Amino acid sequence: MVKKKTRNFLLLIVCIFGGAQNTVPVFGAENKLPEEIEFRRHFSCYHCNVDWGALTDLENNPILNACLSGATYKELESLQIAELTVRLQKLQSGDLIRKNGDKYKLAFPAIIGEKRSKLQEVAEEMALKLLPVAEKMVREINPHLKGRDDMMYHVLWSIVMDGPIAWQTVKTELDKKLKKDNSSIGNIAWVMYPSHTHRAGTNTYDDLHIGPVIITWSLNTPMPPIIHQTIKRYETQLIQSAMNNQPLKEQKARQTLAQYGLVDKNGVAHIYIIDVDSEEAQTYKKLGSQFGQEFMAHLNIEKVTDILGISPEQSLVIVYHENCYEILKQLSDKKKLEIPKIVLKARANPAQVYRLISFIRLNESNYLN
Repeated sequence: MVKKKTRNFLLLIVCIFGGAQNTVPVFGAENKLPEEIEFRRHFSCYHCNVDWGALTDLENNPILNACLSGATYKELESLQIAELTVRLQKLQSGDLIRKNGDKYKLAFPAIIGEKRSKLQEVAEEMALKLLPVAEKMVREINPHLKGRDDMMYHVLWSIVMDGPIAWQTVKTELDKKLKKDNSSIGNIAWVMYPSHTHRAGTNTYDDLHIGPVIITWSLNTPMPPIIHQTIKRYETQLIQSAMNNQPLKEQKARQTLAQYGLVDKNGVAHIYIIDVDSEEAQTYKKLGSQFGQEFMAHLNIEKVTDILGISPEQSLVIVYHENCYEILKQLSDKKKLEIPKIVLKARANPAQVYRLISFIRLNESNYLN
């Protein structure tokens, strides 16, 4: 959905787009296929460029469901969907379906039914093994928050676990396991049904003067591009307020940013800034590397690949996310991590969004002048 750029260890971007649904069926309750999957709610994408418009168009949903098991044009015609030929062409050009012989099929893996249940078992088993590692990370992160405990979830998930160093590490370790020079873990999409209750993602935007802004999202949060555009519009005022501890002068800016909790009741910026050269940033970098190594040490990639029936690279990306979601859930269940309500609950107060945003400071001269 958003193109990313690479600048340093905090700018090696991870992009997954999708959303955590509000409620999900119990894992393993049944292996029957659902009557219909709402693809836009259960679709994930890692560094890929699909046609999001075609994906989110509900008129295309019956087509995508029919393509789960493959469907001929004649079979799709029976769905009585307007402009079927045009829609099929758009779905194909958008890397969402492909034609094999006389049948149209999904262009990405569908993890449903028995595959979903088995993958959840693997994720839960790995999460239990990695839980002590995650608890240790929480303890190491805490002193660096300097009273901003409300940022723990965002830092743990988007900066460390879903951050560039962790991903770089798992890719390097996968290369070793597969005896490859450069495994490709980009351009990977999949649909997962049911989605994990703690599913979330990270978008990074590299077009602010201060440096990148990193936004955690779920289906319940405002859309990251909307948040980003709001921040970008008032960036100078927001950063100057943070640096000078003074209220924003413009009333409209204060009101607009307040809806996300980015200014306090006095109109002073309430944002979390990470200096890229700080000890804080170095700690997050270290933890990302350690977590990636621990994850790969406990991963049986052959087993996951066999369960999912896809490539090791695809399997790695998918199981990594599911394992992280399960770790976040277990940390929350043990009261070791507070997850902002806005991540998990629909219609939560949008003023909590500030807890899901961090700014990476690259160069003071960019915004102090």
